[in-house]
Amino acid sequence: MTLLFLHGSGCTHVVWQLQQQFFEHSIAVDYPGHPDGQALASADELVQWLADYITQHQLFDVVLVGHSLGSAVALQFAISAKAKIRLKALVLIGAGARLKVMPQLLQSLSELVELKQPFPDYLLAANQNIAEPLQTQINNSIINNGVSVMLTDFTICDKFDVIEQLPKIDVPTLIIVGDADQMTPIKYATFLQQQIPNAQIAIIEKGSHMVFAEQPDSVNQCIETFLNTLD
Repeated sequence: MTLLFLHGSGCTHVVWQLQQQFFEHSIAVDYPGHPDGQALASADELVQWLADYITQHQLFDVVLVGHSLGSAVALQFAISAKAKIRLKALVLIGAGARLKVMPQLLQSLSELVELKQPFPDYLLAANQNIAEPLQTQINNSIINNGVSVMLTDFTICDKFDVIEQLPKIDVPTLIIVGDADQMTPIKYATFLQQQIPNAQIAIIEKGSHMVFAEQPDSVNQCIETFLNTLD
């Protein structure tokens, strides 16, 4: 099996550093525009890009591990016909069937882009419980991507909705959520578990939206236990 890690909004592969150190045969990708190239503007475009990546690199038995926006890409990929040959399983962290973003935040980001303002500190607040040096490495990568990329990614999340399509997912699925996650709370994870036919849930105590980077040992153990159940 190959673990393919998909990062969240505004981030890069750097966020998965402690997972890649733990798991052999793992790949953490950067979406286009993060920071190189042109950022893609929809989940469908990201799914097509992911399908092309998997095909070009001749990957089989892929376990997609997605966080936040990455979980949206993983879900939509699993629902699509593109998944039939290559996909082995899903691991969803900080996930939801919908990922609505506060209109005020989208408006604020739009104004920052229009006025060409510097990257605001409040966009890094979700990372405050991550230990150093990873916290600084993640923050620097987000700042390097820029506000425009963050806005594009959040807009994709805001438009994302696969509520009616979840029963189509036919691969084993692990849903990981922190019990202190305010962005994608436990009720989001519970809904996914109820709607995806072969899904299980793992709740991490005192974990926030960035639980995999805050508590890598706990999350890595959950993933490893799940992988051991796969054929």
